[in-house]
Amino acid sequence: MTKDSMTAALSPMQVRKEWAALMRKASGQSIGSEVALVGTFTLDPVTPYLGRELHRLTGKIPQIEMGPYDQILQTCFDWKNTLSARNDTIVLFWRIEDFLRSEMLNGLRAEDGGFDHAKTRIDELAAAVAHLRQEFSGSIIVTTPPFPHGPDLDIRNLANVTLAGSLHRQILQHWTEAIGQIKNIDFLDLDGLQRHAGISDSLDARKWYLYRQPFSEPFWQDIGMALASLIASQKIAPKKCVVLDCDNTLWGGIVGEDGIGGIAIGDDFPGSVYRDFQQQLLTLYSQGVMLALCSKNNEADVWEIFDNHDRMLLKREHISAHRINWQDKPSNIVEIADELNIGVDSMVFVDDSPIEITHVQEALPSVETIIVPQETAKFPAVFSSFRALDRLSVTSEDRMRNQMMTQERQRREIATKVVSKEDFILSLELKVEVFPVSASTVERVTQLINKTNQFNLTTRRCDLNEVNDMLQSDSELVLAMRVQDRFGDYGIVGVAIISFQKKHAHIDSFLMSCRVLGRNVEDCFLSAIASAAKERGATQITGSYIASAKNHQVANFYSDRGFCKQDNERWKAKLDDLALWPEHVRGGLITDASS
Repeated sequence: MTKDSMTAALSPMQVRKEWAALMRKASGQSIGSEVALVGTFTLDPVTPYLGRELHRLTGKIPQIEMGPYDQILQTCFDWKNTLSARNDTIVLFWRIEDFLRSEMLNGLRAEDGGFDHAKTRIDELAAAVAHLRQEFSGSIIVTTPPFPHGPDLDIRNLANVTLAGSLHRQILQHWTEAIGQIKNIDFLDLDGLQRHAGISDSLDARKWYLYRQPFSEPFWQDIGMALASLIASQKIAPKKCVVLDCDNTLWGGIVGEDGIGGIAIGDDFPGSVYRDFQQQLLTLYSQGVMLALCSKNNEADVWEIFDNHDRMLLKREHISAHRINWQDKPSNIVEIADELNIGVDSMVFVDDSPIEITHVQEALPSVETIIVPQETAKFPAVFSSFRALDRLSVTSEDRMRNQMMTQERQRREIATKVVSKEDFILSLELKVEVFPVSASTVERVTQLINKTNQFNLTTRRCDLNEVNDMLQSDSELVLAMRVQDRFGDYGIVGVAIISFQKKHAHIDSFLMSCRVLGRNVEDCFLSAIASAAKERGATQITGSYIASAKNHQVANFYSDRGFCKQDNERWKAKLDDLALWPEHVRGGLITDASS
């Protein structure tokens, strides 16, 4: 059972009790997300489910505000007078039977302009959202409208395909296309959630008539958990690596006993289940998720399946690291994390053995675990319900990650052949480019800001809207660093946020991906920052270092580079005293933001 499924297994009453207990001690806790919910129906029942799940995901108790009932347009056009100014997220819920009821009925009754009138109203709502986007700097989430329900609208109607069903599809398409024209708006798929839950299980007619609360308690729980995952995903990085057992996980049977001809993998049950699971893994692989093997087996037996079984979808080249031996799995997982240069908290472990799952949970509690269910046919569905691998968007760097892992193995092979670290760095033929962040790179930069922990001097997090605001600010500069060598392109691997006040520049954030550690490219980055600061007329520069549980390796970053300590957090230097660009590295500062 995954941690996600354990949360879902809590009864609504248990969740409400936990949320009430959290609220009682909220005064002594650091505040997490501050979320405003606005809808065409009453949203109060979602609060404990959203709040409890956000606390589980982030470790902080959120503040949740209810906007005025059925005032969605008014709120978009005048949010400062209807909501608290402290909110960092606004969520807009709407349903067709609330917002477009007369238009829907006109369409069903073949009266003039049914869908045209609905389209006009949808455009009005989209325009209101666009206005809100201009006025509100935080995150905005809108829902997709589910199939409408009421005494005169039933999805079982024999003419549904051409009547209500057709109108619903047109409305849904027009709404998503209209919102797609507005930058930085996220969708909560309320329509998809209701289809997954089932219409009869998601609705509560009595509460709708009494309180204008249309949904059942279990469905409010589904909504709260999905919304919490969406909000948290904006500042919490998804998992980077799936660590896989082999026997009865990647295929049915035990290869050491059954041999290559006796394992189950193919088009017939149960082999079709494992083949579908491998399809899921290949999709994740295409999105940049690394795959690793951790199996108690003879290594030659496992690779024979990968190399010679004609129904295997996964191949050797898809595997970023492996530990196929008889050692304990927690130790092997730690070694895999070290090899891939990621934290164990970035890993998901999948195994069919409750004993192995329990061992990993106890030894490495930060590793998420998924156990293969005893009813094998449920395995793909269990895996697909795991939300910690979800990505709001997939960048070009994500899609290149596994190719980069192959290149990294080539670099390690070279490193074993050269005499010194200096010789190794010279052999790489590095090229480093530093440039202002633009619209084409802001998504990758935001991703780095929110997932980089080790080489990150302040670990300050910013969402996409906050970074976009910085790009428009005259007093802030956001720089990105791209690194290449003779083996390939690392992509964008560094971010710095610099604020300016008169002749003083301050480095608010300085971070780099673990992929380029040990190449001394941080000195190139700092040199480029100094050049950019001089171009803006600065003569002094300061930088912040804020210790975290994971960034101790950069505790001496500023002192090692000639900065003097100014206070507990800040270090100070003269720009002229900072090191020049290293001679052996090609590239430099590029002032054109379109690079």
